[in-house]
Amino acid sequence: MKKSPGVTALKIAVAGLALVLFNGCAQRPATDTLQIRWVADPNPVRLKQIAGFERDNPRVKVNLDPDAGSQKVLTQLAGGIYPDLFAIYDPASIQVFAKKGVLEDLRPLMKRYGIEESEFWPQLKPYMEHQGIICGLPDNCGPYVVFYNRRLFREAGVAPPEEGWTWDDLMDKARKLTQRDKRGRITRFGIGYIEPWILFWQYGGRMFSPDGKRCVIDSPQCKAAARYWASFRLTEHVTPTASEEQSLAALGSWGGAGNLFKAERLAMYVAGRWMSIEYRKNKNLEWDVAPVPRHGQARDTLLASKVYAIPKGCKNKEEAFKFLRHLISKEGELLVASTGDGIPSIRRFAETQQFLFNPEFPSERNNQVWLDEMKYARPPELSPYVSNLDTQTIFDEEMDVMWQGGQSPEKACENIARRVTALIRRNIANPNLMD
Repeated sequence: MKKSPGVTALKIAVAGLALVLFNGCAQRPATDTLQIRWVADPNPVRLKQIAGFERDNPRVKVNLDPDAGSQKVLTQLAGGIYPDLFAIYDPASIQVFAKKGVLEDLRPLMKRYGIEESEFWPQLKPYMEHQGIICGLPDNCGPYVVFYNRRLFREAGVAPPEEGWTWDDLMDKARKLTQRDKRGRITRFGIGYIEPWILFWQYGGRMFSPDGKRCVIDSPQCKAAARYWASFRLTEHVTPTASEEQSLAALGSWGGAGNLFKAERLAMYVAGRWMSIEYRKNKNLEWDVAPVPRHGQARDTLLASKVYAIPKGCKNKEEAFKFLRHLISKEGELLVASTGDGIPSIRRFAETQQFLFNPEFPSERNNQVWLDEMKYARPPELSPYVSNLDTQTIFDEEMDVMWQGGQSPEKACENIARRVTALIRRNIANPNLMD
């Protein structure tokens, strides 16, 4: 049977189209990857988090940018250089980014993927939300507790911390655990630096008035707390100064001054659970944890966390959120639990047997402390009328004068209150100055 010219031409056209399509696919090999940039701290756990995601998403590669400074990210955003996902470490910084309008509201993406805000610890709301917008999601969190060295306690004949212990109990133990050489130089301190707001809150003080328009650190409660807090260094000498920290050990590795506890230069250290990542590296270190002491019946402690945010200019929003969803998945949260990188931010994954006991670290049998202390954990204070950077700078400057003997703790509180309140009044009168 003779084929018509039309049929022959059609077959040639189809064959030609198939060849074009084949060649087009050949030009885009299956190994092509989409790369996203994740700005976060250099915690070793980050590489494990990336590996888990890339295993299930081979077409996406996550590049870790370990410089997590908020100022650098703000500068990049202003220049049109967008990370796909970046860490924000405190509610005050959330406020700064949100005010500039550079953060993607994650609520629609959460709704699409079935993620409920109620799944997270309720104490994390100031980290996640600002003026009704979900600015970021956390994968870990944790209250500050006291790490203590069981062996040093045992050798010094000091009883370990007991439920309901007070700051005076801690001070007494710190005195007995501070060690000096034959020339009287301190070679081991009883306790490291204590986050001041744990004591300030327990004494009934606060940084700002409820409306945020005044700094009230000059209250009698704060002055009393500051006096007691300063005594650990200035009169009791059970806590090292900044220069003494540097002379005792090199602080270059991840973990900073907290590594003095790993080196057994401190008998106690107040921090969050992420420090256990470093402490596990010293196989001879016998450590445990206890709640921070009480002042009277007050049991406040500091809550630390971070959230991961997506900037509005991000071109890979879907992939960035998929990675964020992996971080807060069951696999991601149990990685937080097993590695010691805080406690899972989603409550149901924290309240599990996997968190309470890890057979790889059988000596860590007190993990319930972290969950119990969440009831008393408070996020850092902030005022909408002054930047946290300015407040912290003033606090550090005045306390440095105090550490050098240039003023009393009470005077330091008065100067901080005066200077911060002046900034607040200036900013209220001219809000543009906050930028």
